[in-house]
Amino acid sequence: MFTQKKKEYYSKILGFKTIEDFEEFSKRYLKYLENQTLTKNRIMTGFFILIEIQKEALKNKNLINFENIKNPFIKKYSDTILDLRKKGLGSLYIKNYLYENHRVNVSRGTIEKFYKQNNL
Repeated sequence: MFTQKKKEYYSKILGFKTIEDFEEFSKRYLKYLENQTLTKNRIMTGFFILIEIQKEALKNKNLINFENIKNPFIKKYSDTILDLRKKGLGSLYIKNYLYENHRVNVSRGTIEKFYKQNNL
């Protein structure tokens, strides 16, 4: 239906985190509008579908994989670690950041293992 570049563009405009969320929205909205006359109410319902899919995406984002991680500090500061990694910072910087700001010693290897498990 759309090229990959268009999907990325529309996904960004509509506020989706992934292209899959945009594809799900477009399929659901197309199915909803199929064989119906267009009215204001039917078009507005598309916005409710959009909001519902965005909420589902937020729920899925909050799922963090703690498999084989026993360090309690990794669990406590998981959001901070993942945010720093998304900014492109390395494990040594994250290790030093946790020590300077929270007085927590966590090894580089444990941090690397954690963000690799969470596909970052």
